[in-house]
Amino acid sequence: MFPPRRAVGQTPPVPVLRPTSQSFVVLDLEGADRSDGIVRWAKKILLDGAANLARSRTYGWATLGERISGASAGISAPPEERSDAVAAFVDAAVGSAGQIALDPGKGLDWSELAALRAADWRSDLRSADDGDGLQRSLLAAGVVAAAAAACGELADRRVVLEGPEPIAGVLGAAFTEAGATVVNPEDTSATPALGAAGDLLCCGSAVGMIDHQTISGLDVGWIVPWGPMPVTTRGLAVGRRSGTQVLPDFVTTVGPLLAAMAGPDETSGTLSEQTAQVVAAVIGEVLDHEEGPLVGACVRAEAFLSTWQETLPFGRPIA
Repeated sequence: MFPPRRAVGQTPPVPVLRPTSQSFVVLDLEGADRSDGIVRWAKKILLDGAANLARSRTYGWATLGERISGASAGISAPPEERSDAVAAFVDAAVGSAGQIALDPGKGLDWSELAALRAADWRSDLRSADDGDGLQRSLLAAGVVAAAAAACGELADRRVVLEGPEPIAGVLGAAFTEAGATVVNPEDTSATPALGAAGDLLCCGSAVGMIDHQTISGLDVGWIVPWGPMPVTTRGLAVGRRSGTQVLPDFVTTVGPLLAAMAGPDETSGTLSEQTAQVVAAVIGEVLDHEEGPLVGACVRAEAFLSTWQETLPFGRPIA
């Protein structure tokens, strides 16, 4: 039996490190040798939101059968203190970079995290000249493979894209190459995208962007996430009743995780093929789960987590 799930508003009991007075690092699982995730800066980064992002990453690694924990860091500082706060965080965290790897998220870029990147435990492919481009292409490969596994052949399927550049352009090109038609190539911002009709909606620019009210007004059959947890718990339930299925974001987005584990002989081509195969296989396995593919993928990930964790994480990666 799985443990009871987290109640709304309840802070999950996850380990939290405090590198500096203005920062924190959430480590989702105890006992993991390695962790990875993102670090964000804003005037106020909330611990609950960071914990959710770490949880989603944990389930992504569990999907791949890897004993790696999700992590999520936050730097909270006013703009006038931003540079000093970021520098202090990097100085304090660099000693742990061999175990905790962090990508820049909101408010940060790689130039500010160079010291962390140099000590990163993940594959050097991620820090190559086009490492970010490789990760975007692998993300797109997984998203398109998930859509094809759920919807069948993508030829003549209508795809609604939501998200900023450059990811929208990469996703649009990948869907077009697969034979799909992008409904809104000129404007992929959230408001028009969520009002467009299509066979599937590819979204992910914000956690919880699709709630129970939003999903009831969508004119799509499938939601295929490119970012973490775009659909809320109530949105998921309403969507199932209204005929809109939600694919698991921690499965559709595993391509960059495969790059993190890549060996020296891997290429972008072999990683793209591997991503498509892994994602298609997992989606095919959970597609007909009685509670929908998202919950089915959670159950699948939890089966692996239970092989090395005494207790399962408290709460699923759903906004």
